[in-house]
Amino acid sequence: MIDLTKYTWLKPHLPLPETLEEQEDFQDILKAIEKKESNLGLRNLYANYYLDQLQKAKEEGRSLHYEGNLGKEIRSWAKSQSFKKFKETYLKEDKAKFQLSGIVIVITGTLILFFLRAILAQEFVVNFSVDAIVGAIAMVFFYRNMKMKMRLIKSYTPVRDYLYMDIASFVMCILLKMWLPPAFDVSIIVLVIAYYVQRRKFENFLKTV
Repeated sequence: MIDLTKYTWLKPHLPLPETLEEQEDFQDILKAIEKKESNLGLRNLYANYYLDQLQKAKEEGRSLHYEGNLGKEIRSWAKSQSFKKFKETYLKEDKAKFQLSGIVIVITGTLILFFLRAILAQEFVVNFSVDAIVGAIAMVFFYRNMKMKMRLIKSYTPVRDYLYMDIASFVMCILLKMWLPPAFDVSIIVLVIAYYVQRRKFENFLKTV
């Protein structure tokens, strides 16, 4: 089985080809993609397109094997209608994933902040046990969606700026909750603004693919 960990730009959990020969072909494709293309989004797009074409070829009972100049072969994909259609669907799905994970992060992040404030003030919506259960569930969904969002971003661009923005927005929310009375809680506004800024930035990266 081939080792994909050295391709740090590659999206995780990609379905590996079944046979050893197919895996070796896929590794050759990845090497050619890495050598030819510097855009992380395009690298992942080409890799996913190859796997999609391999699956379709198997369903049709034919083999998919490229010989000769793989870089030239990969460049020719962009001109095909099948690639253009795949690209449109692929980018649309990633855009939807980013939006969904971002919205869940805003909602669960708000619940976590409310729970933290309740602990500090010792004023719970129901009681500590119920609020703690809600807070724990929110933390689980927050972690899973933050992880998914960062993996998605990493497949297009470095995550540093996005991570710093998330940290800064949550630190600001905590400070505002400490300084302002509950009636003037604006933490959700801060998280929503951060979400829209990140969303616009991510969608601009999608346009470069």
